Amino acid sequence: MDKEPVKIMTGKKEGEGMTAQGVAPRFALAVWSFVGWIACAAAATQEPAQTPPESGMTFWQLTVSGGPIMIVLGVMSVVALAMIITFLVTLNPRREVPDEFVVQARSLLQGGDVGGCELLCQQREEMLPRIILAGLKVAGHDRYAIIEAMEGEGARLAAERAQRVGYLSNIATLAPMLGILGTVLGMIMAFNSIAFQPGAVKMLVLARGVSMAVVTTAAGLFLAIPAMAFYFYFRARLQKIVATAEGATAEFVELLTHVGGGKR
Repeated sequence: MDKEPVKIMTGKKEGEGMTAQGVAPRFALAVWSFVGWIACAAAATQEPAQTPPESGMTFWQLTVSGGPIMIVLGVMSVVALAMIITFLVTLNPRREVPDEFVVQARSLLQGGDVGGCELLCQQREEMLPRIILAGLKVAGHDRYAIIEAMEGEGARLAAERAQRVGYLSNIATLAPMLGILGTVLGMIMAFNSIAFQPGAVKMLVLARGVSMAVVTTAAGLFLAIPAMAFYFYFRARLQKIVATAEGATAEFVELLTHVGGGKR
């Protein structure tokens, strides 16, 4: 009698082989998923360190890093700007020696109306009217007395305006010195951090001190250079005003020498 093949055993082994083949891919997938999760977690923890650093400090941060010296320099810069704008408007040859005033004053003096010319001069604050007013007070006197009175008033007015312009020179001189003071204070802070601060804080305080030293010096120069430039410009303007006023008063000296009775 022929033996039948044992198909059951063969089928059982085949089933076991199929089960092993199905489990292996699932295990590999789980392993790869776990490895991928670990890689993502590692990348996430390293992401903040890979962010690019900031490009630098803003203008406000630089200003604040300069310390209290920057407040003083800021106030001085506002004062200097106000003075520059004021001098641009007021310190002008056409304003200090107005042509329409010259025409009116000449007409009044040629007509002998010394009182009217004096009233006209009293209503104005420019340089030439004030100089002529000084001459009107001694009108009819000796020529040299009139010249002396007008020259004295002109020198006083010129010195007054020169003193105002000189404030720009004072600002231009003091600003770099304040910047150097900030530099010294910043370097003291930097060396103090090296000597006494702990290691964790040392670099931060050192960087702050060096920043203060550099920023205050730069701010002082940024203020001093334009202030000095405008000082030279306005000083040249004042010299031109004085020369223009001297030329205009020469004619009035002759008129005031021959009149004077009209105001009494």
